[in-house]
Amino acid sequence: MIARKINAGKAIVALSFFALVASGCSFGPESTSQIIPESQQQQLDDSTSSDEAEIGFGRVYLQRTESTGASILTGVQRDISSDPFDVVQVLLNGPTKTEQEAGLRSAIPASTEVLSARYVASDLVKVDLTAEIFKATGDDLVSSVAQIVLTLCDIAGIERVLIVVNGQVNEWPKGDGSLTSQALTAYDFPGRAISSQPFYPAIVDPLTNK
Repeated sequence: MIARKINAGKAIVALSFFALVASGCSFGPESTSQIIPESQQQQLDDSTSSDEAEIGFGRVYLQRTESTGASILTGVQRDISSDPFDVVQVLLNGPTKTEQEAGLRSAIPASTEVLSARYVASDLVKVDLTAEIFKATGDDLVSSVAQIVLTLCDIAGIERVLIVVNGQVNEWPKGDGSLTSQALTAYDFPGRAISSQPFYPAIVDPLTNK
């Protein structure tokens, strides 16, 4: 009888231990953001900017002024890779002549240069710019920051963008005018951009031609 109790006790302990181990296993969703060690960041940049980097249609965001006087951002297609540095460089090149004639411009000062743009986490890109970015003030600075953030967040996997100047952390305006030194997301600029999809043509009734 005593032996049975001892065996039953051992069984309970074993089951409890198994349950504890099982509960320690991660069956739930893991965080999508994984920090990339600094020693590996350059390797990742090199791999994405190599000749094997995927080339395809991406988008950069430019600004136009509405008839109401309000500024709005719109995405325009570019044949670019998914490498963050290349994408920012193309954005800083500004609108084409045809786009300028269509009323598009960039709020980012033309003399602004990108020093680096690299992944520091699986969903986070850090962009280092020169101080010329500060030539933009007021709403133009908001649009400049939004152009960079929205353009990079258009790349699959990128959800956050940290902007620094000459390696130094700065505060940047969000769409609501508040300042932050943290990484920015597309959701920080609600209503700042419109869809890049063309308007659908009006549907005409073949019977009435209206």
